Amino acid sequence: MDPSPILSPILGKITRSYTRRPLLDPNPTIPAPPAASSLYRADQSTWTPPPATQPRLRARAQTVEDKLAAKFAAMDEFLLNSPFDSVGDFLAILFFNRPHGESDPRGSTHAAAVACFLRGRTKIRMSDVLPLMYQHRCSYPSKDSIHLHERELMFCTTGDASTIHHARPFISTWATRLVAAEARKQIGRTTTDDSDDPDFRVQLRACTNGRGKAAAHVVTWRDFRNFGIKTLAERFLVKLALPMFLTKYMSAPMKRGVFIERKQRPYPMVQVAALSSFIVSRNRYATGYMAMLLGIWHFVCKSHVDVKRVYCRFGNAVADSTARDALRSMTAADIKEMQADTLDANDRGETEHCLLLDNVQEYDRVYEPGLGRQSRLKVGTAGTKVKLQGCAPGAFSATDYYTRVARNERKTMTVRSLIDDIDWDHDKICSLFRSTPIAKRRMPADHSPTQCQPLMVNSERETESQGMLRAVEDFDRQIGVDVERNPNLLSWIRGDGASYAQILRLSRYTAPIGNFRNKIATPEVWHTGATDLNSIAENHYGPATSSDPSSLSKASTCAGLKRPSNLKSCDYYPTVRSLTLIWTAHVLDCWRVFYGTEDLIEYFDGLEKANKLPNLDAILTTATTLVDRYTSQAALQNSLRASDATSIGNPNPVPVGSPWVARGGSGSLVDGSESKLHQEHAGFTGDRVLRNSEIFLLEFGWWNEMAWAVPEGDIGRVWEIFKIWIFKFAGSSHQNYMKYLLEFYCLLRYESSKGLHDAILDNLLLRVKDELIKYKPADLHQEHYNKWLQEMSRRHGGEFDESFFRQIISPNVDHFLRFKKEMETAFNLVRRGKSHTSPHQRPELRLLLSMFKEEEIHLFRQGRSMGHAAVNQFSRGVRQLEEGKLHDFIDSTTCLGDFFAAICGSVREDSPEPDNSPTLSPSNSDNDTDSVRADSPASSLSRADSPTPSSSGSEDSSASQSSSASSKASVASAELDPADPNEPENDGIDMSDEPRFSGSFNDMYIDDEMGLQINNNDEEEEEAGEEENEEEEDCDEEPDPANEDCEENEL
Repeated sequence: MDPSPILSPILGKITRSYTRRPLLDPNPTIPAPPAASSLYRADQSTWTPPPATQPRLRARAQTVEDKLAAKFAAMDEFLLNSPFDSVGDFLAILFFNRPHGESDPRGSTHAAAVACFLRGRTKIRMSDVLPLMYQHRCSYPSKDSIHLHERELMFCTTGDASTIHHARPFISTWATRLVAAEARKQIGRTTTDDSDDPDFRVQLRACTNGRGKAAAHVVTWRDFRNFGIKTLAERFLVKLALPMFLTKYMSAPMKRGVFIERKQRPYPMVQVAALSSFIVSRNRYATGYMAMLLGIWHFVCKSHVDVKRVYCRFGNAVADSTARDALRSMTAADIKEMQADTLDANDRGETEHCLLLDNVQEYDRVYEPGLGRQSRLKVGTAGTKVKLQGCAPGAFSATDYYTRVARNERKTMTVRSLIDDIDWDHDKICSLFRSTPIAKRRMPADHSPTQCQPLMVNSERETESQGMLRAVEDFDRQIGVDVERNPNLLSWIRGDGASYAQILRLSRYTAPIGNFRNKIATPEVWHTGATDLNSIAENHYGPATSSDPSSLSKASTCAGLKRPSNLKSCDYYPTVRSLTLIWTAHVLDCWRVFYGTEDLIEYFDGLEKANKLPNLDAILTTATTLVDRYTSQAALQNSLRASDATSIGNPNPVPVGSPWVARGGSGSLVDGSESKLHQEHAGFTGDRVLRNSEIFLLEFGWWNEMAWAVPEGDIGRVWEIFKIWIFKFAGSSHQNYMKYLLEFYCLLRYESSKGLHDAILDNLLLRVKDELIKYKPADLHQEHYNKWLQEMSRRHGGEFDESFFRQIISPNVDHFLRFKKEMETAFNLVRRGKSHTSPHQRPELRLLLSMFKEEEIHLFRQGRSMGHAAVNQFSRGVRQLEEGKLHDFIDSTTCLGDFFAAICGSVREDSPEPDNSPTLSPSNSDNDTDSVRADSPASSLSRADSPTPSSSGSEDSSASQSSSASSKASVASAELDPADPNEPENDGIDMSDEPRFSGSFNDMYIDDEMGLQINNNDEEEEEAGEEENEEEEDCDEEPDPANEDCEENEL
């Protein structure tokens, strides 16, 4: 009988192997006696065994078939003669399990045999028997069975399993329910916090009433710092081994028995997401895995409310109301921690923060107006606490500051001292490899990324004195500033022009009665640069239909660029892009003229083919020559008179072009809003077009130098440009910024210790990343925060001082900006490019180069003037400061020093100690303000008085003379030109405090993630808001810090 294939593995275990002794050979070969060996053959048998007379004592070896047949026979005999009713009765008795606490009725042999079997100590174990039962052909209903319906009960999850007759459906059902019970048990254990893992919180409460015996853990931003799918999957593998195993088989694709983790939807991520929702379904407070995180993520992404509701119903995320409560709790935790840090620093006698503030506004348009429902401009003030780094002990000592202010050393400031204090000689501030020694003053390399904590916004008007006072007091309470606790500490406040002016005004007006005298203020970099950009646009665009190739209007028309609709407040980024292109074309055309070629690109291609390309030293030497020829004050002066331009004494003259013939109708048609065309006086022999281009190269070169220094962290170079802009703003219509920068200069030069001087400069820019060349102006960073507030204002409505903005939005803006990026990292998503790269401008550049070549714009053409005249604002600023503006500034700003002198008891006449002075004293022999006019830079500053480019072949004359050409060439290489008799008159209107309309740099941003220009209001909203803005004009204007009487009644 053939054994069943199913029993073959078992038969191999139950068949014993025997080793039999070898039987004797029945015909052995017997060797012959030695004597008769020759008569017998060795291989011939001569013995015949006798017949067997005894029976065999050992049975013949049994085969497997014989053994199996014997056991089957024994089984039949056992079942026939067994006292058990059935096999089931036998198995029930065999595996009898006595109740706990009762005596065992089984015999010792019975108990020992079952114990050995169940404990796996026998050769045949349960792993062999149970598959036999499950796979037996009789365990499954046949098609003729009366229980055919039990085929559908395989892995049945409902009903009473004891009613199932066949073994296979029952075993599968029983196993299913056993596994389900264990999975439920494991899920239940993960719904509460584990004492063995105290760093991970399962139950994150959005808020708590504090009435519980043990206060529940309320969510904070710190709970999300270490979130990661991989970390969460590893935690689940330990605590949820069975559910992870089941979900892995359900979600993971398999190929040839091996699980495959796909890139698009990796199965561990799917498992974690599913199990997280399972846990939340079991316990609504167990939101620490993913539910709370995704709920806040939906809020940050501004998901539609219906999307939030659906995902909440799935158990993937908490409700939107819960997310808002959580954000309120996070705000409270951050504010509490911030106040504790501030108090700790105050107790140590240090100031470790500064306050950055800016106005925030949004035009609230009402589509169904009525009583109390009118379109209006909502305004508020947003602030940010910025953590300071690298401050020397005692840097913010108020006593030292009072003493220095009381000296009123700003009275010794002259125009000459201002010019001499500019580091014109620092030629190495740019280089091919931006190393630290070459930079003027780089931000400290050991600084970590700047920590910024946005504060709760309010609805105060920062442009009003009372509004600014209340706003600063609100921010101080949030930060934890307590002047009475340590009155010898200064607080640093930063802001744009309007904010800066109001802080200066309050510090002077409230010094005798309040704590505002402990405040120092500085203007911000980005708004100052944006104001200078507006000044350049006003000076160089000219009439809209100008035919002058040196005007930006003509260049924009040639290149197809858009001319700003409002030159007093330009769209920042489009204007920068246009001016950079035009400035680059001017620079390249200067190089083309120098090499005397028709096409600069073809010229250098030819040199490359001939292997005659100039080396770096030759390029730098040429650059120095071009700087002196086109962007120096001597060049500007020479372009006004043919005698100077073509004089033999001119060491670096501009090449002479073709004779100028005035074109008929060259005067451009302008509308009534445009200024009249410039008309030269009789006998003009200069080249106005050449001079315009030279002024543009000079002024935008300064702006470019500042723009490139900021991301590199070269704050020293930014500060030098600021000192140059003092004169430039003095000669422009932005007079208030001249006063702001002068006040900033006096603070650093005369009123700061070395520690305070270094602390301000070393923290003036924000380090946004650990990498080099990752710095940002602080006010631009605040504008990115404001974008969130304004966008949420459009979606939510309401005032800025409502709970939604103060407790949910504004304090968490910095977290919002980083949260989406962190979520991408947590889910192993490749960073998506969120910026739209600008298209190249090579065709526009070629058009501009062609026009400049045809117009010979960088060649001297005697008598050329085409109706546009740019102003040399630097030279005019020097003259106006000399003529009394500096004297007026000093007279109007010494009141605070006089007050401090009074409260200090006496005025100290001695200067700061040399070791404590933040900067070297300028070489200035004039100690009184009257010497400003006696020793005028406009009349005495000559080539001998100022540093000139070196012509030697050393490092100092090559690499050191190329990069900072724009800044050094303003005064260093030539005499300041006297007043141009044909120069347009200054309109005398200060445009630096114009209210910012839609599209200005105050209301337009570049999305940090998408790189898109975003305007807050469309054209219709701008038109609707013009009337409101006109009404708000008096409030939005930046006040003149010199005017001390305009708000006496208010205060």
